[in-house]
Formats: sequence, C-alpha cells, structure tokens
Amino acid sequence: IEPGVALPYVSLGTGSGQKGDVQNATAIWLGPGLEGAGVAIDTAYNYYDADAIAAGIADSGRTRGSIWLTTKVPCSSKESARVHFEEQLAALKVSYVDLALIHWPTGCSDDEIYETWCALEDALSANQTRAIGISNFNETHLDHLAAHEPSVWPPAVNQVEMSVSFHDDAQIAATLQRGIAVQAFSPLCGGDNGSSCQDHGGTSVLDVPEVQDVAERYNVSTAQVGLKWVVQQGSPLATSIWRLDYMLEDLDLWSWGLLADEDMALLSAVYTAGSSGGKTLPPGFE
Repeated sequence: IEPGVALPYVSLGTGSGQKGDVQNATAIWLGPGLEGAGVAIDTAYNYYDADAIAAGIADSGRTRGSIWLTTKVPCSSKESARVHFEEQLAALKVSYVDLALIHWPTGCSDDEIYETWCALEDALSANQTRAIGISNFNETHLDHLAAHEPSVWPPAVNQVEMSVSFHDDAQIAATLQRGIAVQAFSPLCGGDNGSSCQDHGGTSVLDVPEVQDVAERYNVSTAQVGLKWVVQQGSPLATSIWRLDYMLEDLDLWSWGLLADEDMALLSAVYTAGSSGGKTLPPGFE
C-alpha cells in the first residue's frame, strides 16, 4: 500500500465484538494454533476494544514487530483527532500502528475531514503510523479532500464495504483510479463468521445459492469462496471471526487455486448495480 508497507490480505476485524470476547479472539488469531499465519488486526476508536486487543496480544506472546495493527479515528477537529489517535496508541500499549484511517466521512464537514486528515499526516510524520488512509469515502468525499491539496496524497487505502452480496462498483472504481488500494470490510455480509453487514439488511454470503454451488464444485467452504472473490480482485479484507476453525478457513484462500473467470463473473453478478437488493444502504452510499 506504500513502499515497504505491505498490508496482509486477511485481517481480524473486531468491529462485531467477537461474541463478546475480543481478547480471546485476538489471542487465538495471534497464537500458535495458526502457526503465525494470523498477523493483522483491524480496530477503531469507536469499537472501544483496544484494551482487550492489548490483553490478547500479551496473551499470545507475539512481539509488536510480528503483527499488524490498523485503527480508525472519527472525523473531528485536528486537536480532537490527535487526542483520539493518542488514546488508541495508549490503550493498545504500542508506540505506533501500521495503518491509521479516517473512519467515516458522513456527518462531517469538509473542513473536519481535512483537519482529521492533517492529524493523521502529523502521526505519519511522527512515526506513529506507517501509512494513512480513509474508510467509506465515495468519489465526492475523495474529490473534496483532494481539493484541500493535503501534504500526503493519495491515501494508502480506502476501506469499503465489499462482498458478493453488496459492492459499490462506482466507489471502488473511483478509489482505484486515484491510485488508492481498496480494502473490504463485511466481506461475508453477515453469517456465522460474525460480519456486521446484516445489521443494515444485507444477505449473508454464506446463504447465496451461487456461492454454495461454487463452494461445492471447488470442495471448499462458502466462506472461503466469498472471501476468495474479494482477494482475487486484489483487495485485502477484514473479517470478524472468533473461532479457530473459522480462522483456519479464512486464512486458507490460496492453497486451492484461483476461481475460474466464469465463476468470478457469476459471483460478481449476484448483486445488481444500482439496486439495494432489499438492503438499506448505510450512510455514504446513497
């Protein structure tokens, strides 16, 4: 995502709360059961779970240099954004994160978004993060922030909702056209793996007939097919999981080869562009 900064393809996203035990999920993710394959953790100021993540890291025995930490801060004044970021570092018990994002642009003025970006620029300059980016930004948000001519541009990452069941192709195209990497959240759109997408009416990828058909033909799980559709497009992802068996599945996305072009096309066509498919779109997508 930046020279010398490689975002792992699969992150443990903690936004859904890991069935109430983020500490245990973090320890499992970083622990010996995954033989070092669990590396990246994705949190946010508004998840209020940094203390639990810090405890899970301690339980795992992993060193700071062997893991990846992403956090997100809400848009606000520059001073408030700096306070939020510093509080995250303190709660996580680290001196830096690997990636810091603006969490949501919705409900914020252009000036507040820019000031929050300036706060992240300061964190980058102070070596408190290795890269900075955004989340849930559409083309208008991107253009408005760019108009301020920030010192650091483009953002390294735009983290957006992306799954077989929902993908905003215009948002993704606008991101990639500006040289910004796309990272997916809610890549399973709900279901047993704990993604929060269903909270606003999404359909679980695990229940999509086309996904089930492809999974049967490749002899893998429906979750693996749903996640493979994302990463095969070159997009890393953050998925909310809390059990070792789910983690083993979600990290095993490469040993069984690529999805055929026709299967990628089949899965891409599940969601019809311009239609919510019965889903209430979250702020920023309308």
